[in-house]
Amino acid sequence: MAFLRFFCDNDLAGGGVCTCLETYQQQRSKLCLTGKPWVWRNRLAVHKPPRLKPGARIGVVAPAGCVEPDAIRRGVAAIEAEGFEVELGASLYARKGYLAGSPIERAGDLMNFFGRADIGAIFCARGGFGSIQLLPHLRSGLLIQPKIFAGYSDITILLNWLNQACSMVTFHAPMVAEDIARGLTDQAKAYFWQVLSGGLESWSFCLDAPVRPGVAEAEMVGGCLSMLVTTLGTPYQIDARGKLLFMEDVGERPYRLERMLTHLKMAGTLDQVAGVVFGHFTRCDGDGQRDIEQIIAELFHDAPYPVVMGMKAGHDHENFALPFGARMRLDGNNATLALLESPVS
Repeated sequence: MAFLRFFCDNDLAGGGVCTCLETYQQQRSKLCLTGKPWVWRNRLAVHKPPRLKPGARIGVVAPAGCVEPDAIRRGVAAIEAEGFEVELGASLYARKGYLAGSPIERAGDLMNFFGRADIGAIFCARGGFGSIQLLPHLRSGLLIQPKIFAGYSDITILLNWLNQACSMVTFHAPMVAEDIARGLTDQAKAYFWQVLSGGLESWSFCLDAPVRPGVAEAEMVGGCLSMLVTTLGTPYQIDARGKLLFMEDVGERPYRLERMLTHLKMAGTLDQVAGVVFGHFTRCDGDGQRDIEQIIAELFHDAPYPVVMGMKAGHDHENFALPFGARMRLDGNNATLALLESPVS
């Protein structure tokens, strides 16, 4: 078992705060006897973006797959109906086969919006493939002012890079030409805009299926499972140490999901997480011999941290926004996930 590089002070927050050179298993075993939550502290300050103000201008970018104009128009109309202005990235409709233009074009739109004071938030149009191609063209030093950045699916790559390299809170959330264009459910819609505007500073969701018990407080990272696996072995590898790791996916056969989760486990990505939350696994059914519930139960049967399934986030009609970088509390005993602080300033 690898040793942690943190220090432990059990007097903080009434629970265990990772600070000593004991193994993860040893510290967790001690804390489980007390019934106190496992609390993780991030050494780096996480920068919260300013809240989304009424009438703010929202920039729309396509960092990955090419977009259809009709879907963009529907999504833009839905955003404007909420009282916001919308500006499309200069290269939004560019095409390079299935990509929304070259990596330089896509990165240029993103950096342009981050650099402009009149842009209050940046929403992604859709996923697909291509976000990882932008990373060599992005420089964290240019992203001085944090902004609300929202997307999911292939955008998982950018959500985690902005969080890890720029210490910025990001939002695993609906996208313009996808969920927003189709129409959000009433609950997801109200929640989405309230969280971004600062009107909802905390919340608690009841999840469906506890897999492993325990309580942990930490920041969240993660996203689409198949995207997380593609970062392994690259300079942009997901760092989930001391974090609540969220995972979801769409259209993957059970054997592929098991292969990817096994890959994460063997790569050590799951060794020092604070907890694991699973979201939607839409159209991931197999032939009935093994399903995602069975796979997760087997792979995490001895996990020394809370593991819970059933968060309504990701590829499905109900897609609640999750802030990556804000503190949350995962309770595997009661199957709940709670936001403990506002993700915007």
